[in-house]
Amino acid sequence: MNLHARIELFGGPEDGREITLPVSTEGQPLSPLPVPAPRSAGAEDEEVVWYERDHQRGRCMWVYKYANCQTPHPTEAS
Repeated sequence: MNLHARIELFGGPEDGREITLPVSTEGQPLSPLPVPAPRSAGAEDEEVVWYERDHQRGRCMWVYKYANCQTPHPTEAS
């Protein structure tokens, strides 16, 4: 039994990135999946973007689709 799965991120700022993650006892990786914000963002705060498991391709490859940025952004008063 394979204890890891390959993940392909689809859409959003990390589109096309592949990572390897451990799987649960059911054989599926975590969903939703928090991914650190893009390295080129240069943000002072440590933010994450979220991807949700969409479908499995082959035996060990899962495709995750971009969900949205779940980190609350402070609003500026005008």
